[in-house]
Amino acid sequence: MILGIDPGREKCGLALTEETDVIIKKEVVETSNLVEMVKELLSTHQIDLIVIGDGTLSQDIINKFKKSYRKEVRIEEVDETNSTLEARELYWQKNPPQGWRRFIPTSFQTPPCPVDDYVAVILIERYLNKGK
Repeated sequence: MILGIDPGREKCGLALTEETDVIIKKEVVETSNLVEMVKELLSTHQIDLIVIGDGTLSQDIINKFKKSYRKEVRIEEVDETNSTLEARELYWQKNPPQGWRRFIPTSFQTPPCPVDDYVAVILIERYLNKGK
């Protein structure tokens, strides 16, 4: 399994997937709860790899994880350039607008909730596609 993390100052996106595009869990958590949430996921799932975006606070989070998990889990950094835009597209694919909003192009709409969890999914996809 792969855990994707989109780090941020106030909130982080998490996505847990199998290597075959199966999303087991995705959610947005407060940054202050990130380490505890990852510890919980590591204890309940067989996670082989943590993929983390190279943006805001990524080095701080990577250092915390390396101290906490040593060699238990491999950690890889992934370029997160334009990942939020891709995540918005993915959000609208998974949650098409309803009612009159379906007539407005999704590129003009803002998702009604944070898409950091979708960014984490995009980061995992980028990591998997990097090897191809």
